[in-house]
Amino acid sequence: LTSIAIPDSVTSIGNAAFQGCEKLTSVTISNSVTSIESSTFEGCYKLTSITIPNSVTSIGYSAFENCSELINITIPNSVTSIKYRAFQNCSELINITFQGTKAEWKAITKGSNWDYDTGNYTVQCTDGKLDKNGNETS
Repeated sequence: LTSIAIPDSVTSIGNAAFQGCEKLTSVTISNSVTSIESSTFEGCYKLTSITIPNSVTSIGYSAFENCSELINITIPNSVTSIKYRAFQNCSELINITFQGTKAEWKAITKGSNWDYDTGNYTVQCTDGKLDKNGNETS
């Protein structure tokens, strides 16, 4: 499996749905999906970029854990929680585009180790940038 397009009829992507799909490089998620469950894309090593649609409110634990080539993530301001280990071991992560303000980013409930062993990423918000630790940067 190298690519997947989730159709509009799908509202939730279940636990471990694509876990270990080591050759998966492209994922298109429709705007009908409201949650990405636990371990959904865990171990999808070839996934380099993901855009989470603005219908999603939560990202489950270990959802993208061990996606070691994941560089770019786009997260909408509809997301209110990112569970523990969601992006753990995404060691190449350098850019999170958050479609909301810095205050909205900081207000997201984030589980422990949600970003453990990630790259030195920045969060690009609509009103500026934050570093990995949540500090403002230019």
